[in-house]
Amino acid sequence: MESANMRQKLHQYIDLGDEKLLKIMYVVAKEYNDEYDDSNEYSLSNADIQVFEERRKKRLSGESKTYSWDVAKRIITGKKQPDEL
Repeated sequence: MESANMRQKLHQYIDLGDEKLLKIMYVVAKEYNDEYDDSNEYSLSNADIQVFEERRKKRLSGESKTYSWDVAKRIITGKKQPDEL
């Protein structure tokens, strides 16, 4: 079916639809459009950026401790404590 035909048919469904159909169509359209509006998806405040930079400096200088994925997973699941390493 061509886009123009689908558009026309969709308009007919909307014009004749009950409130439940309109709500469903609205939610689908809104979700679809919001998915492509990522302008606020990764917005960080100045305070967030400052914290990030401080943590980055500590990591690069060796001041903060890092763990491998396996060790981190054991710590997260409670199978091992950081002080046991």
